[in-house]
Amino acid sequence: MFAATYISGSHAEESLLDRARIAMREAGTHWATKVASHGGFVWEYSTDFVTRRRGESLNLPLSTVWVQPPGTPAVGFAFLAAYRATGEMLNLDAAVAAAHCLAWGQLESGGWGYSIEFNLKRNRYRYHHLKEADTPNYKKLRNTTTFDDNNTQYSTRFLLAVDQYVDDPKIDAAIERAIECFMKAQYEGVKWDGSWPQRYPPPSRGYGAYPTFNDNTMSDCVRTMLDAWNRYKKPEYLDSVKRCLEFYLRSQQPEPQTAWAQQYDKNLQPAWARRFEPPSITGGESSGNMQLLMDMYIELGDKRYLDAVGKAIEWYKRSRIGGTEAKGIWARFYEPGTNKPLYFTRTYKLVYTDDDLPVHYSFKANYGVNSRMRFYEQIKEKGRDYFLKKRSPDKSDGEWEAIVQRRREEVRKILDEQDEDGRWVKVVARKEQIRDKQGRVGYVVDEKTKLQMMYSSTFNRYMHRLAEFITASQRGPKVK
Repeated sequence: MFAATYISGSHAEESLLDRARIAMREAGTHWATKVASHGGFVWEYSTDFVTRRRGESLNLPLSTVWVQPPGTPAVGFAFLAAYRATGEMLNLDAAVAAAHCLAWGQLESGGWGYSIEFNLKRNRYRYHHLKEADTPNYKKLRNTTTFDDNNTQYSTRFLLAVDQYVDDPKIDAAIERAIECFMKAQYEGVKWDGSWPQRYPPPSRGYGAYPTFNDNTMSDCVRTMLDAWNRYKKPEYLDSVKRCLEFYLRSQQPEPQTAWAQQYDKNLQPAWARRFEPPSITGGESSGNMQLLMDMYIELGDKRYLDAVGKAIEWYKRSRIGGTEAKGIWARFYEPGTNKPLYFTRTYKLVYTDDDLPVHYSFKANYGVNSRMRFYEQIKEKGRDYFLKKRSPDKSDGEWEAIVQRRREEVRKILDEQDEDGRWVKVVARKEQIRDKQGRVGYVVDEKTKLQMMYSSTFNRYMHRLAEFITASQRGPKVK
């Protein structure tokens, strides 16, 4: 580990900045050369790369990488942040390698699934470059783009970000396929106009075809198309954004439950999804919807977006089930009409009580509601122009210094946690997910068996923090 160094005055800050640069370089080198596989990444690794190498669940071979954040595109964004801060080509090369990984694993339908398999003997996906004549079971291979869990959206946004720094035909082609997928998948006409399904092509049965706000699926689509508009200025991209925002306004429920459902049927009524996701008004995803509408008000200036947030906040004020006014607790689901909180037992019986909840899903929490309420009040108080100016990358010396001061102690902690190989390793008890005879999900923790683990989420967070500190310390990025 780095030894703590304390020197007074500007020399201390210069020393910390130098250490931060070295730490970023060593971490980036380790992840790019030791951790990456085919340019891609999974969620978690044991330090021996054998005991554990996982995405969402199960151990994965080296031929498999994970798309869903905090996997490949999220790690790619961390490298890109490091490149902007330092200008070191190691970081850009790693980001481009991650982009090429995603381009290789892009589906014929234009987006991505949860993972990419480079061993074609094991592969179950119909990648865009596969030829039917040369591929056994070609028509049986999966070709379903998923917008769930920010898979396709974050991958596309990462490719758009990398495209600012390289002229790369593979990346250009992948972006073109992805944006075409978004345009084709977006519904046209009638009540669903402007919305996106959870999956594309939409299935003929089930909730995958429904317009869905679950896990912020739709807002991630909006942000992706806004990125495309800001990058290429094609009018159809901005039209795509605005059409979806009209769906947000249209699908907001009437008084007195002025929030949103997780997903909607063809009559724009709350619909079932999974067996623990009933037709309801959601205290979870409605919070994310408020954030998107406030961001889009700042971006586009349509006051209707802000008005919709105000209506939702009034519902939240009436619907808090616990906590305090400053830090409330809300139910994930509320019954249409009665506004009673809805819950499930561990055997998935729909009930009004919360004493036997499944452990794999959030049925009550804060969901960021209070922070969204505060943001709404700030917008009303300070106005749209204040926040537009705040987004500017140009900062005064005082503003840069404020970031340095805010991040200094966290950076010291990050440096102290890093080992001599540039890694951030955590020692944790072995934990396995299980199901009992009734199919209920639970976890078994073996405190006697300790694993030395590395996590993509930790790498991503620490690299972004180091990049922010370095950028502020030097009063701007090395590469814009």
